[in-house]
Amino acid sequence: MTIFLPKHQRRDMTFNGPMRSGLVIDSRALLAKGYAAYQQEFVAGMAGGHWYTPTQGLRGNKMKIDADTRRGNTIIPGYFAGRTLEDRELAAALAAHQLLQVLQHENDCLFHIHAIDIRLYDMGYGSVTFEGEIEALRDLTMDEFRVATEKASSLLSSYRPLYVETFERAAGKLLPEYTLASFYGSRKNSYWSNSSIFQGIGDLFWVHRVFHVACAGGDELEKQAAKQLIFSEQAHLIEDASVIPGLSVYPGNGNSAEVYDAAAIQPKQLGTLLSMVRAQNIFYVAAEDIDRDLFFLSNELDRQKHSQDMKLLERQSEIIVEYQSKVTLFKAVYDDFDNSLDPQGLKIWHALEKAWHTRDRFDNLNTKLELVEKIYNRIRENLNHLQNKKLGLFMLAFTLISTLSVIVDTVDFTTQGDSLQAPSILRIGVLLATLALVVVFAFSLLKRDRRRS
Repeated sequence: MTIFLPKHQRRDMTFNGPMRSGLVIDSRALLAKGYAAYQQEFVAGMAGGHWYTPTQGLRGNKMKIDADTRRGNTIIPGYFAGRTLEDRELAAALAAHQLLQVLQHENDCLFHIHAIDIRLYDMGYGSVTFEGEIEALRDLTMDEFRVATEKASSLLSSYRPLYVETFERAAGKLLPEYTLASFYGSRKNSYWSNSSIFQGIGDLFWVHRVFHVACAGGDELEKQAAKQLIFSEQAHLIEDASVIPGLSVYPGNGNSAEVYDAAAIQPKQLGTLLSMVRAQNIFYVAAEDIDRDLFFLSNELDRQKHSQDMKLLERQSEIIVEYQSKVTLFKAVYDDFDNSLDPQGLKIWHALEKAWHTRDRFDNLNTKLELVEKIYNRIRENLNHLQNKKLGLFMLAFTLISTLSVIVDTVDFTTQGDSLQAPSILRIGVLLATLALVVVFAFSLLKRDRRRS
């Protein structure tokens, strides 16, 4: 059997995983304020690690778009803020939470952590990226190496205290007017209590493994070997998503790999695969949460759509409008991100979409949203009917009052007049008979209205 990683040898390795952050940022309010300006203000006051925001770079000639390297910037930045821990700051942060910088899984391998990068996203999610090296504790074949790294990635859930601490610090710094909901303070909108956004904060949904295989001259054997790392049943069908000579990129579902000529490829050319995986992770988990919430929302609304409680129906209408707005914004942000990618990023992005079947998730969202909109129409019809019914009762009451007023004046004129001082039995009898007729008439209207409803 061919040894892929000899004992005590190392290979570069990157892990990335998404999670819920417990902090929902108001993107629309930030756009009105000036998103980038507030981002810079936000990170300027943060300490403990290198805090940063997305770069909006220009070419040397000041052009924003280059057909080969850049198509443009997103309207809403790809993420709100990031925090990188490395060297002394990494060691201090890990020590504060009693976490290890070198992970060992059984007798297979060690993972030496060089840097931890945590990012906060607007929609209530965050991601963490571990960069480091895998060291073999024994000779590992290709399959053994892949299995060992997959098992090592399962240990990253233990770093949850570091993730939550980062999000909590961000929540404390973020201004209330830009906070839609926060697990670390008061919830501004009870709508969010119906979603899954506050469940399992800091718990990794999954970990995507990115293998980095350096070789001399782009060895074809190394390229074929890298395909095996993706753990595909049809590895020979995996296509190279690279447009850069000397670099081969193989995006996958749970594993991705890049093979590069160490002499020809610069380090900055190796970041695109990880960047696309990180973004796809966030969009996918957000779509999964929204899809699940829409399922339970449609089920709950369908059960109560015939309710006679106007307050309940009005609250249901507000929740539906909130979800429609959320889904519309989410899809717009996703499409805007796609439109901003350069040719290399776009090719990798489409390969990830194909491997992950992301568009199927969006089709599910559209189907459930259509169902919720149909339920919304029925709820509005029911609400309008109840409002019309209530208005009809008010009209009936005013009609009765007006009728009685006219009757009193008429009886007063015909039976007694102004000169008669003692109570008149005839007058009282006519009034009671008239009142009885009006009451019978009113109840008959109410009874007929109930039959119709």
